[in-house]
Amino acid sequence: MFKIFVPFIAPFRPLLGLISLLYLCVVTLVLAGLLHLFALYYWCSNGLINKSNEDALHQLYEAWFACINFWLKHVLNVHWELDEEQVSQAKSWNLVIANHQTWVDVFVVFAQIQGRMPLPKVFMKHSLIWFPLIGSATYIMGFPFMRRYSKAFLARYPHLAGKDIETTRRSCKRFMQAPNTVLSFVEGTRWSKAKHLKQGSPYQHLLKPKSGGIAFVLQAMPNKFSSVVDMSVIYPQENISFWDLLCGRLQSAKVVVREIPLPQDVLNSPNFEPAGINRPEFNDCFNQYWAAKDKRIGHYKEALEQDAKVPKQAVIKSN
Repeated sequence: MFKIFVPFIAPFRPLLGLISLLYLCVVTLVLAGLLHLFALYYWCSNGLINKSNEDALHQLYEAWFACINFWLKHVLNVHWELDEEQVSQAKSWNLVIANHQTWVDVFVVFAQIQGRMPLPKVFMKHSLIWFPLIGSATYIMGFPFMRRYSKAFLARYPHLAGKDIETTRRSCKRFMQAPNTVLSFVEGTRWSKAKHLKQGSPYQHLLKPKSGGIAFVLQAMPNKFSSVVDMSVIYPQENISFWDLLCGRLQSAKVVVREIPLPQDVLNSPNFEPAGINRPEFNDCFNQYWAAKDKRIGHYKEALEQDAKVPKQAVIKSN
């Protein structure tokens, strides 16, 4: 396989990190710029984005990740140990969830998804649409934007109850025209020992899940998903950071994919509201699954640690 990786000795790794960060920024800016130019051309031509235009925009999205993945694999020499048994679901709707430890997770999950299903889109907070360049780029790409009202807000304005779901459904109108992948890191934040202790998390390797987001998606997009694709991302090293990835200190990560069937007879019921009156029931079910996932991640970590010890033992015996 074509490689241009050049080993960096430790003192020069921060320089490699800066070069990698600059590369990622340039690729993102160039592709985002092209995306805006294409969108401007389409809107000037016929005033809307149709199916063929959507395909062109999605190809730019694919190109963005392909450029980044090239750098990770061929310059930083990163090897993702992907789950090759995952079935291709390129023409169906997919709801993907994953544990979240570092921003590196995004690239690992994208690598697992690439070629097996459409690259993922996430539900964005409506306020992020005003974020320079990124907000407009995600809007052009058809990322769904949502409004979520807090309990305190609804207590002051009870007439707005349920309006967040209606607003999100309207923003999903274009998004739901063709099969897509929705990605959610359900812990809501990156894992750390401090956050784990502060939460009093009952899980060993995971934070408490915020299943309300998943319930919200299921209720806003009824009859779209038949299952949830759960991706467990495991690293052989502790305390991994995005900077470690850019500096070439992270060499591998393992992904294990598990498909969770959804009870369609329940979800398709007109009276079932996973983000409303049935939320406690939905949360209990999700928490049970999260506990099982935590145990599996523990087993995966133990296996990786054992594999990491083998070369050292082999060297001792050979000496």
